Amino acid sequence: MPIALQVEANYKLWTIVNGFEGMMRIGELARRAEVSRDTIRFYERHGLIRSDTDPEASNSYRIYPEDAILTLEVIRDAQAAGLSIADITLFVSQFMAQGGGAEEMERFLDDKIAEVATRLAASQRFLTLLQQTRQALARAPQDGLNEVEGGAGNENRTRN
Repeated sequence: MPIALQVEANYKLWTIVNGFEGMMRIGELARRAEVSRDTIRFYERHGLIRSDTDPEASNSYRIYPEDAILTLEVIRDAQAAGLSIADITLFVSQFMAQGGGAEEMERFLDDKIAEVATRLAASQRFLTLLQQTRQALARAPQDGLNEVEGGAGNENRTRN
């Protein structure tokens, strides 16, 4: 068994034996979610990721639940769709809140759906333009390009 797989298998066994199944330290979360530790800490400060103190560690290590990986993926997707950290924080806090605020949440969701739909439409238009440009270049005669590259259009220059 390759060393990397053996280390991962040993760590998995250690987490099960020590009661941390489904929990991981920040380094493992960062590796598995492909983000930096600083990014995780930033999201945790904003209430987007939750952690607990590792009860077995004497140095206040933080442990994160397995679902933190999914949360990080959702945050990444939301940011790619144009939502700010403030928007994502508001969404998560309203989503997690028990009770009232349903109208507020519905209005927030409607607004964000409209914003993302607008961005998607603009992205689709630009994608279509890029594809059409590539197709036009593929159909264009290549002879004209050689003249441009060879200095065509320089006949008006003054020679010394």
